[in-house]
Amino acid sequence: MASDKSSKPAPAADRPLPRDFLAHLEAYLARRDGVDKLLKISCYAARLLLAAGPPLAPAASARLRSFESSVGLSRKAFRVGKFVHSLNALRAHYPHPPPALALLAYGGEGVHHLVEQFAWLAEAGGLLPARLLQRLGAWADLLGFAGSVAIKLEEAAEIESSIKKLLAEGCEQQSEAVRTMRGELLLKRVSVVQVVADAFVPLGDVTGRKGLLGSSTLMAAAGLLSALISTYRNWRCC
Repeated sequence: MASDKSSKPAPAADRPLPRDFLAHLEAYLARRDGVDKLLKISCYAARLLLAAGPPLAPAASARLRSFESSVGLSRKAFRVGKFVHSLNALRAHYPHPPPALALLAYGGEGVHHLVEQFAWLAEAGGLLPARLLQRLGAWADLLGFAGSVAIKLEEAAEIESSIKKLLAEGCEQQSEAVRTMRGELLLKRVSVVQVVADAFVPLGDVTGRKGLLGSSTLMAAAGLLSALISTYRNWRCC
């Protein structure tokens, strides 16, 4: 039966060999997102240390704040042109109009990254009003995150449905197809956690950082969690 073949684990000779670590690292660092997430880890780790770490000497604290600010500004410069990715994601639906959720997710993300270009100019040289740009970018980012979470939850539900279908057709739990799809489902669920963690920062910006959203420790921890998840996902995908 066909189902018997699909339930057998792949022979060891057919399994891909582990990638050389340095070659994998080179491929990871060649990606814009790979370097950006390392910068993000550095930025939010510094913020968390300042917010919840042991008291530092004034000079050390000032140096750490300067480092965090410089890395944050570097990330904005490094993401110049990233809004084009969102435009291409919307264009992928052409000639059909994009679904509402895709328009919300990629449209919000695109506007956020476009506004960040101007925010970088504002912070780097004071050429534009940074406060207004930050608020506009936060709203766009928040709308994009809402659409992204909805899309990822839909995709996770589709993968889960496909797994149930395979099992109903006779595939075993440890079959190659089922294990691959379970890995995809895990990554999709983890990406939902990442988007929710990312949403804390713009949510705090649009609400004036009141109550729990005013906690520097919470914001730094959420940003660091998102950065670590993004790094793991990008490492798996490159």
